[in-house]
Amino acid sequence: MSTATSFPLARSSGGLVFTSGLAAVDPATTTVSATTFDDQAAEVFRQLDRALAAAGSTREQVLKLDCYLSDRRWFPAWNSAFTDYFRTAAPARTTLVTTLPIDGLLIEIQAIAVAAHQEDRS
Repeated sequence: MSTATSFPLARSSGGLVFTSGLAAVDPATTTVSATTFDDQAAEVFRQLDRALAAAGSTREQVLKLDCYLSDRRWFPAWNSAFTDYFRTAAPARTTLVTTLPIDGLLIEIQAIAVAAHQEDRS
């Protein structure tokens, strides 16, 4: 997946970092970059790690995670991925089943975490 994006992965202010919707999408082509649920989940967590690191944060500092699934059949796989990623200090979370904006997209997440680096946008 290309790392060049025309939008920020996250913004921070007030001691918190807020991520954009993170999905397995190549920003250069706006096409899905992985076909299986597990590969898409792994990609969103890689993006989350990058966004958190840029704000001086870590997965252990995630307070809230929202997940959007394209189909409820992905919920068991989502639970497994969530448990593997957040081995300690699991955040509060909400999971919704909804239509996602790009055909073939199976999962999208967004998070709120404690941030060390500030980019006050107020």
